[in-house]
Amino acid sequence: MGLFSRLPSAPVYNTRAVVQRTGVPADTFRAWERRYGLPMPARTAGNHRLYSDRDIATIAWLRDQTEAGLTISQAVRLFRQRAGDVPATDITLPLSEQTPDDDPDPRMSRFAAEAVEALVGYDALAASRVIEEALALLPLEEVCLHVLQPALYEIGRRWERGEVEVSAEHFASAFVIRRLGALFNLSQPEAGRGPVVAACLEGELHEIGLLLTCLFLSRRGVKILYLGPNLPLDDLIETVRRLRPPLVLLSATTPEAAEQLASATSELKARCATTRPEPYVPTIGFGGGIFIEHPELRNGIEGVFLGHDADEAVAAVDCVLAR
Repeated sequence: MGLFSRLPSAPVYNTRAVVQRTGVPADTFRAWERRYGLPMPARTAGNHRLYSDRDIATIAWLRDQTEAGLTISQAVRLFRQRAGDVPATDITLPLSEQTPDDDPDPRMSRFAAEAVEALVGYDALAASRVIEEALALLPLEEVCLHVLQPALYEIGRRWERGEVEVSAEHFASAFVIRRLGALFNLSQPEAGRGPVVAACLEGELHEIGLLLTCLFLSRRGVKILYLGPNLPLDDLIETVRRLRPPLVLLSATTPEAAEQLASATSELKARCATTRPEPYVPTIGFGGGIFIEHPELRNGIEGVFLGHDADEAVAAVDCVLAR
């Protein structure tokens, strides 16, 4: 018998009822549905979602697993393995873990390839045209995850192989930072739930992943205080103690930065705990490519791992802010 299979599957509850019963924001479980096919609500004649008791139990179970430290993609895999509804080898991977052949929209691959050629040719105008066309046809989040990020990755690989100069990689990164910064400014990051403070610690100069996450969060109604790269720890701690945000986001891309982040989280929590007049300890969310390449580096960090990409990070942040 599969997981929750004995629970009623009749569609009864609207979205508001699901939020009230699970504490999970509607945007979060809709993103799970869109990305992983869980839950699986029915649709009314007016195309409104209706959820069953089984759907509600599924959402609550996924919530509990992510709060216990799993990424949403790991929780979905575990759910399906235990449910026995698909073999482990048939479990759908999230988009961030798929191979290029699994690309759900071939236009993304085309746009990414065109962006690469424009950027390695130092042609910002051509690159801008590619991105504008992509944004006109595809959701912003999909363009970021499946056009901009793959383009940067490919340029980085070409640099490692000696096919392009480091200046081309720097040019491409600067272009993407400018584009993300403009989109972030338009997303009204000064308003919404939170606030959430986001920064890269001193010595960490790679901010694209963090900025991308902040853009996604801002578009989902989260107030973001983005402090950028290379921020001294003392300055971060004083800012956090003064603003008392419920969540602080930190990013690392190298083993050295990951080690620094681990020690910084302990010091930040310890010093915030002495805040007067009332003690205050924020939740720490952390991420970055180094934690994906070397999962063992997550061990010992006093915080919540945000997942494999900005989409998973948004789901993790939603769960934290909903507590």
